[in-house]
Amino acid sequence: MAIEDSSQQSVQLDTPAKEYAPIGISNTAFSKFAAACGPLAILFFFLGLPGAGWLPPMSPSLSPEQVVRHYEKHETGIRGGAGLMTFVGFFFPMYTSAISGQLSRIPGVPKTVLHAQLLGGCLGGLLLFLPAYFFAATAYRLDRPPELTQMLNDLSWILFAMPFASLLVQDFSFSYAILLDRRPRPLFPRWLSVVTTGLTLTFWPALGVHCVKSGAVAWNGALGFWTAGIGGGLQVILVSIFVWRAIDRTDLPADGA
Repeated sequence: MAIEDSSQQSVQLDTPAKEYAPIGISNTAFSKFAAACGPLAILFFFLGLPGAGWLPPMSPSLSPEQVVRHYEKHETGIRGGAGLMTFVGFFFPMYTSAISGQLSRIPGVPKTVLHAQLLGGCLGGLLLFLPAYFFAATAYRLDRPPELTQMLNDLSWILFAMPFASLLVQDFSFSYAILLDRRPRPLFPRWLSVVTTGLTLTFWPALGVHCVKSGAVAWNGALGFWTAGIGGGLQVILVSIFVWRAIDRTDLPADGA
C-alpha cells in the first residue's frame, strides 16, 4: 500500500502544473500583449502631434505672441494629444516588463542586468509621458502673459526631445544580456544587440535642443526630432517583434522558470 501511494505521489510530481489564469488570459497571451505595448507606446507618443499642429513641431524661434496664437488655434488638438500621450505611462512599462520576462530565460544573466533593464525602461517611460502634463499646463490658461506661455512651451518641448539617458540604460542591459547567451540557438540573435545599440546613436543630437533655436539640432530639426523619433520608434518595434518571437520559443525554460 505504501509503495502504491509513493508511486501515485511520484506521478503527481512529474506531471507539469497547468497554467493558472485567474481571468481567462494565459500567461503567454499576457506576455504577448505586453510585448505589443512597445509599438503602442510609440503610437500614443506621436498620435496627438498632427491634431496639435505639431507635425513638424512648432519652431523654437517663434515670438511669445506667435506661440500663444498657435495654442489658441489648436487648443482642442493640444489638449486631446496631451491626454493620449499620458497612456505611454501604461504601455511602456508593460513593454519593458515583457523584455525582462524573456531576458530571465537566458542562463547566467545576472539579476543586476535584469533590474537595470527594468528600471531604465520604466524611468525612460516616465520621461516619455511627462511632457504631456507640461503641454496640458501650457494650454490650460492662455490668458496669462505670453512670455509665461512661451516659457512653459519651451519646457514642454525640451522635455519632449531631450531626456533619453535612461533609455540607454535599458538598451545597454538588453544588449549585454543577449551577448551572454552562448547557446547554439540563442533566445535573441546576437546581431540584434548591435542594431539596437546603433539605433540609440540617433538620440544623441537631442542633447543640443536647449542650445539652439533653429537648424538640424533644434527640437523641430532633422536630427533633434525626425532622426531621433524614427530611430527610437524603429528600435522599439524591432525589439517588440523579437520579444514576441521569443515568447513562442517552447524549447527553452518559460518566463520566470
